[in-house]
Amino acid sequence: MNRDPAWVLTIGDELLRGEIIDSNKSFFSERLLRLDIETTRHVTVGDDPEAMELLLRLSTESARIVLVSGGLGPTRDDLTTEVVARAFGRTLRRDETTLQRMRAYFASVGREMSENNAKQADFPEGAEILPNPLGTAPGFMLELEACLLFCTPGVPSELYRMMDEQIIPRIAARQLEGRAVRATLLRTFGLGESTLDRELEDIARDDHEISLGFRTQFPDNLVRVVVRGDDPNTAERRLRQTVQVIRDRLGLTVVGEGETPLEEIVGRLLLERKHTIGVAESCTGGLIAHLLTELPGSSAYLLEGVICYSNESKIRELGVAAEALEAHGSVSEAVVRQMADGIRRRAGTDFGLATTGIAGPGGATSDKPVGTLWVGLATERGVEARRYQLLRDRSRNKRLSAQIALEWLRRSMLGLELPDETFPRMKGRTG
Repeated sequence: MNRDPAWVLTIGDELLRGEIIDSNKSFFSERLLRLDIETTRHVTVGDDPEAMELLLRLSTESARIVLVSGGLGPTRDDLTTEVVARAFGRTLRRDETTLQRMRAYFASVGREMSENNAKQADFPEGAEILPNPLGTAPGFMLELEACLLFCTPGVPSELYRMMDEQIIPRIAARQLEGRAVRATLLRTFGLGESTLDRELEDIARDDHEISLGFRTQFPDNLVRVVVRGDDPNTAERRLRQTVQVIRDRLGLTVVGEGETPLEEIVGRLLLERKHTIGVAESCTGGLIAHLLTELPGSSAYLLEGVICYSNESKIRELGVAAEALEAHGSVSEAVVRQMADGIRRRAGTDFGLATTGIAGPGGATSDKPVGTLWVGLATERGVEARRYQLLRDRSRNKRLSAQIALEWLRRSMLGLELPDETFPRMKGRTG
């Protein structure tokens, strides 16, 4: 029987009800792909012992590696360990070393361990225990006839640590033979998902060794590139060739490679080049400053931020001329230019970045509808400003406005042209 490389199972009623976003599946699959192992099934099941047992049997009969998250806690609906034992005819045995570690953990935080926690020290006979340095629930590995079964807690921080420190080394030590797989993620901004698909439709159409996947992570769209080869060097070479074709096709729409978001890309550029910035925000309400401070060490580049919603604050804090506000309104080219220049002068920075607009749902006029955005960027060379027409949803307009401003900053530091297009960009449509 030809087995699938890997299945990922997540367990919990809360996942099926949508109370928790299930990020564990994607994490498992991304880590496996680093070992050239492709996941072929993602399945979620509730806290139903019969359904869990059925799925465990099916997955371990179908795949060479099965990763399971959830159901290892101390409560009555945490059933994974006992269901695994029953599914594979194993006796549950209590591990005294694990039990003592749990008691010591509770004592260290000044709490008495409840008796129901003790079941977290029970494991199917023959299981190899996977330590959990961040919580009370260890994981375990069960080596079946033709399958490695790993069970982990559902708490992401605990699972991530266990995957990297316990599971990946065990899989690598038993690396299964097969074709090499290489993958990467391209982060794009300015093209919709369907437009991306259309632009790249010929790349993988006639080559079954290449596959492209698309997903939205608003306001970005991501392209997952997966390439197969007879050996790692061939797969890596073909991946780089395919990525270059995509970059040539999409041009400046590609803002980065990997999971790194635009704000981190911009932050690292600022750090590397020792540039400084001040931001003046009206319609974005401090969101740009928030994003810029997501990277540790951001105090080295973000020197000042001003949220200037009112006309009075624009005049008082940034030196915007009252005459400009009277003649053109706060959402205008004249005002955003003065905001960008004003924050740069006030903060004494290399860059001054400003936004003003109408996020909605109110405040619109016939010539300034909801979604109107002005962005300004001041440097020692002068001030650039552009108008964009965005969406009709307030929260999305704020996020999109901040992303456009950050993209301006990225392009400016790299010496690239600033974007003229309306966002999301439509073919043949300009702002």
